[in-house]
Amino acid sequence: MSGTSFDGVDAALIKTDGKDYIEFINSEFLPFSKKEKTLYKVSVLKNYNFLTKAIDKRHIEVIKKLLSKTNIKNSHIDLIGLHGQTLFHKPEQKWSWQYINIKKFNKEFRTNIISDFRLNDVNNGGEGAPLVPIYHSKIIKKFIKRNPIAIINVGGVSNVTIVKSDGSFLGFDIGPGNGPLDTIVSNKTNLDYDAEGKISKKGKVHHDISTKIILEIEKLVSKRSYDRRVLDEICYKKTMNMKIEDALATIINSITEIAFKKISIFNLDKIVLVGGGRKNLTLKMFLNNKFKDIVISAEELGWEGDSIEAQAFAYLAVRCYLGLNITFPQTTGIKTPMSGGVLHNYTVIN
Repeated sequence: MSGTSFDGVDAALIKTDGKDYIEFINSEFLPFSKKEKTLYKVSVLKNYNFLTKAIDKRHIEVIKKLLSKTNIKNSHIDLIGLHGQTLFHKPEQKWSWQYINIKKFNKEFRTNIISDFRLNDVNNGGEGAPLVPIYHSKIIKKFIKRNPIAIINVGGVSNVTIVKSDGSFLGFDIGPGNGPLDTIVSNKTNLDYDAEGKISKKGKVHHDISTKIILEIEKLVSKRSYDRRVLDEICYKKTMNMKIEDALATIINSITEIAFKKISIFNLDKIVLVGGGRKNLTLKMFLNNKFKDIVISAEELGWEGDSIEAQAFAYLAVRCYLGLNITFPQTTGIKTPMSGGVLHNYTVIN
C-alpha cells in the first residue's frame, strides 16, 4: 500500500487467523522517484496514465522484493491485500478512490486478492476511514494496564485509534500529517521531507496563523475523516509567505493542538506514534510538551513502525476473506459493524 502520502510503497508479510493470532514476518519499502512525486503533486488527473503505471509497477516490485527477502514462493501466499494509492478521499461527498490494477497482480502472483477495502463502508453510509483501528486494538492490548492507549499514525493525514482497558476501541482522523510538511519542504528546497524535524526545530510558531489553520479545519464538513489535499491546501495557503522553518513549526503546532483537543479527554496512559511522521523529532517533542511526556515511538514497544499500516491491511484482507467486520460505528460512522473488500479469485486456466 501507499496510502495518502505517495512517498513510496510499503509491503508487509504476516500470518493470521483474522482474529487474535497475528505473527509479523517481515516488511519491505520502495520509494517513488523524484519525477513521480513531482507529477503526483502537480496533478493526478493530468498525469494519470504515467502515475498509475508507476503505482502498479512499484507495488509489484515491492511484493517481489519482500518474497525474495523471506524466501517465500508465490504459491505459498494464500491472500494478498491490495489497498493501493488513495487518489482522492471525499467523505462529505460519500466517495473514496484508491487506485490499483488488480488484473496485473492476479496474473503476476497467481493468488486470491482483496482490494477496495473502503467501498462497502462508503456505500452503506460510512466515511470509509479509518480502517486500521481493529488491527491496532489487537497488537496493543498486551501493553494496556489501567488507562487507555492512543496510537497515532502520522502519514499524509494523521489518524488515531483509542484502545480502552476493556479492549473496546474507536478511531478517527486527527487532521494534517506529513502531507503539508512534505509539500512545503519539497517546494522550497531540493529535499523531499524534513528529516528528523531538523528544519522545523529551528522555527518559531506563529500562533495567530496556527489558530487560523485550526479554525479552518474545524469548519470542514467531516469531523471523522479528511481528504489529504484539502488539509494540505489549508496549511500551505496559511503559511506560504513564511520562512520555511517557521511554516513547518506552525503547522506542527497546529497538528499538536488539534490532537490535544480531540484526544486529551480520554485520560491516556501512553500515546504511541507510528507511520513516517514518528521520525519527526520536532513533532514528537511538541506532542510530549503538550501531553506531559507520555508520547513514545513504535520501536519503544518493539514494533516495526514503518510497516504497521501495511500489516493492518494484510490483517484486514484476511478478515474480509472470512466475512469478519472491519468497519464500525465508532470508526467510520457506519450504522452497524460491517465486513468489506472485494475478492478477486485467481483461477487456473488449463
